[in-house]
Amino acid sequence: MGLISSFVVPAVLLALTALAAGAGEPLPGEVAAFLSVYPWVALAAGVALGLRFRRGRVVFALLAIALADRLLLRFGSGAVGEDVARWVLSATAVLLPLDLAWLCLARERGTFTPDGFLRACALAVQPAVASFVWLSYRPRLAAVLARPAGGGPAIRIPTAAAAAFLIALAAVAVAAARRRKPLEIGFGWAIVACFLALESAGHATLWFATADLILIAALLENTFVMAFRDALTSLPSRRAFDEAVEKLAGPYVVAMVDIDHFKAVNDRYGHDVGDQVLRMVATRLADAGHGSRAYRVGGEEFALVYTHRPLKEVLGDLEHLRETIAGSAFALRAPDRPARKPKQATPRRAVPDQIAVTVSIGVASSERCVDGPAGVVRAADAALYKAKAASRNCVRG
Repeated sequence: MGLISSFVVPAVLLALTALAAGAGEPLPGEVAAFLSVYPWVALAAGVALGLRFRRGRVVFALLAIALADRLLLRFGSGAVGEDVARWVLSATAVLLPLDLAWLCLARERGTFTPDGFLRACALAVQPAVASFVWLSYRPRLAAVLARPAGGGPAIRIPTAAAAAFLIALAAVAVAAARRRKPLEIGFGWAIVACFLALESAGHATLWFATADLILIAALLENTFVMAFRDALTSLPSRRAFDEAVEKLAGPYVVAMVDIDHFKAVNDRYGHDVGDQVLRMVATRLADAGHGSRAYRVGGEEFALVYTHRPLKEVLGDLEHLRETIAGSAFALRAPDRPARKPKQATPRRAVPDQIAVTVSIGVASSERCVDGPAGVVRAADAALYKAKAASRNCVRG
């Protein structure tokens, strides 16, 4: 659902902006009044949300877009001279997509931090650098910008700017494919909106405001995903589990799963190995199938929810799952093993250590519990304690 909304919402916003930009004059009074404040509202809301959720990348992206809009409004018209207007458009069209791609690829470092200060300085110095370049090479740049764009009459911005947009989109697409997060996808759509802004003859501010709104929607979606999905295992989180349980109806089964002796793994091998064990178990649970949905509800505790399945069938599936996890040998990386596989492998002197990973499972069903979903969860927790108090590595119902 998150990825769908990451594509549908920006597409709808772009379509609405195209309709508004293509509408004839005069616009209705209410629409005209809204469009006059829309850019400022979008910018203020985006900056406020970026600060609230500590997403400095979004804050600086919004400021970069606003800076580009102000520069085009001030210097992008023929009133300051055609040569200056062409240079401002060209420099903005080259720098803005590269800035957005850079902020998308950069790590989150906050806003009011030393890194945030450096990023703000990097954005603020760009107009000064562009002005210096123009004053130093004005005749040569004016001659180059006077030539027709290589893209033909369909493209208003120069060839170098179009190349910058393509490079930025390619970089953001790679980041979005690797991270699979709404915010990276939103940056890609914002770059598209900025391209349309620079191609628009008289509605650049409207398109820039839509780019702001796309980033706001991506930020909200990203925050929602972070709240309802565990970052380490990519499973739905405790909050998602609680909400899913409240909506359960009809016959259902809840199974609570706990990794046996997990603290001992962390103490002996370190938290990095512990995280690998958690991811391995999470993968097995996510692939359990048979109508189940896996959640991470605690440190080493998981939950499986089965809907419209009888308890007898689920018990067999859980027993098979327990055996699968117990039979999955977890091999530790040897200390002398290189990070990358060499072209010519050398014989290993010793077999790497292996960790025996097992789980205890407690299960309860709505068939045997009349206290509602919360009561089923409590019964599953009680069954889990019975499994741990027994021999562990077992299923108790």
